[in-house]
Amino acid sequence: MLSIIKESFKLTNRYIILATPLILFSLLSTLYLVFSATGNNLNIIIGFILLFLMFGAFLAGWLNMVTVCINNPDDENPNKLLSEFPAGVGEYFLPALGMLVNILIVGTVLFFISYYIGMKLIGDIGISTNDFANSFASVESIKTFLGGLTEVQLKKLNAWNLLLFLTMSFTYFVIMFYSPSLFFKEKNPYKAFYIGLKDLFSRKFFKNLALFLTVFGMYFVVSIFVTASGQNPILYFLFTLVNFYFMTFAVVYIYNFYYNNYVRIGANIDTRV
Repeated sequence: MLSIIKESFKLTNRYIILATPLILFSLLSTLYLVFSATGNNLNIIIGFILLFLMFGAFLAGWLNMVTVCINNPDDENPNKLLSEFPAGVGEYFLPALGMLVNILIVGTVLFFISYYIGMKLIGDIGISTNDFANSFASVESIKTFLGGLTEVQLKKLNAWNLLLFLTMSFTYFVIMFYSPSLFFKEKNPYKAFYIGLKDLFSRKFFKNLALFLTVFGMYFVVSIFVTASGQNPILYFLFTLVNFYFMTFAVVYIYNFYYNNYVRIGANIDTRV
């Protein structure tokens, strides 16, 4: 595990060009949302559909770059990796869209299962949807909202928050090997999902769980620093760059782990699915 972490840091630093498409897409998608999320409902729906297609194209190109990076760790000219982006869009655009649709379906199913369990074990908090949504208007409104809840309601709210956190964590864990299996083994998004699940819950399950917990723990630490630096523009900018670096490293780490454990068998490449 430690050797793969060191190797992944080395790959991330060598192919730091990987962070460029991620940063550009984050900026462009934010600007697109600002200018497109206005007007009537039809315009908003069309805007989100186009954003979904843009996200699919980005994932197809960017994750193909990551795959090429893992397959060619010692390329003499790492900056030419950027030329793999359009090739990835052409080859993986439809599979990436299929992957996104399947992730939405899986996430929705798990959410409703979680909601059903929560209603059975925790019960209704007794808060209207409007009051809950309006409580996020400011810090003061959150304090006022929480101050108006009874002890029983607070316990139920904390239980729902914990359940939502566990559901989201489990969802991320379930799809952790989805995109690596899509780019390394099988372009069919349905078969790739099955392969990813099969590899995830294989005899190396606890090793896979350790991978997930490592990435999750590192993300938690980085998020704390990003949030804490919010009042200082310079620190916030620096930690935002650190966050982009970490996201690049996390994907490289997961792909490198998957390649070493489920694609490369010794000196051979496992093409079986």
